[in-house]
Amino acid sequence: MSDEIYLAGASLVSRQYRQEALVNNIANGSTPGYKAARVFAEVLTEVSSFADLQAIGRSQKQYLDLSQGNIRPTGRPLDFALDGDGYFVVLAPEGERYTRNGNFSIDGEGTLVTQNGHPVSGDGGPITIEGSRIEVSADGEILVDGESLGKLKVTNFTNPQSLARKGGSLFGPREGENLRSAEPTAVVCQNCLEESNVKTSEEMMRVLAQLRQFEASQKNLTLQSETLRRVGNELLNG
Repeated sequence: MSDEIYLAGASLVSRQYRQEALVNNIANGSTPGYKAARVFAEVLTEVSSFADLQAIGRSQKQYLDLSQGNIRPTGRPLDFALDGDGYFVVLAPEGERYTRNGNFSIDGEGTLVTQNGHPVSGDGGPITIEGSRIEVSADGEILVDGESLGKLKVTNFTNPQSLARKGGSLFGPREGENLRSAEPTAVVCQNCLEESNVKTSEEMMRVLAQLRQFEASQKNLTLQSETLRRVGNELLNG
């Protein structure tokens, strides 16, 4: 009987993790370059203790849906989208980070930065822009008033599922894994942004399905608990 309670508890734990991922996806449905998160749970052959329930929590693995989002024209010269495989490189305090969100701007020192203020990397380091007419070619070359400033640094990986979210639309290496570089195939589209690949209507349907399954597991847990209590009372009262 207690094993059935733990199994019901395990179902609640795994569904809670999935629900959190779905809610976060919906919240970022309008974030440029955002990639939907999916949760995969390793199934334990036996769940018969609180320690097993904790193991269920630790076994939840999140991976990224890295499919291409729609490219939307914005008419803004500091908006960039990548069409194909690749990531912009930005310089965060923790080191290099990677993003598909090309919603950039210029800070007070003339540095091209992300919306969080992280410098965008070119092939020679941070990009400083002084001028009024900014043009970026499909291969990432930056021209300011007709003068080349180098290229936007775009990278790619042979093992992109080794990427983990490092806040918002930034990615970095998953803990304990090394990223292996590959040649990017993406072309740069200026005056464009890549939309989130989250399909909000589909995510809402997943949320509703998860809620129904969560409620069913909760009812099962309540039933098992009441049955166990009733059996315990009958044993105590003879």
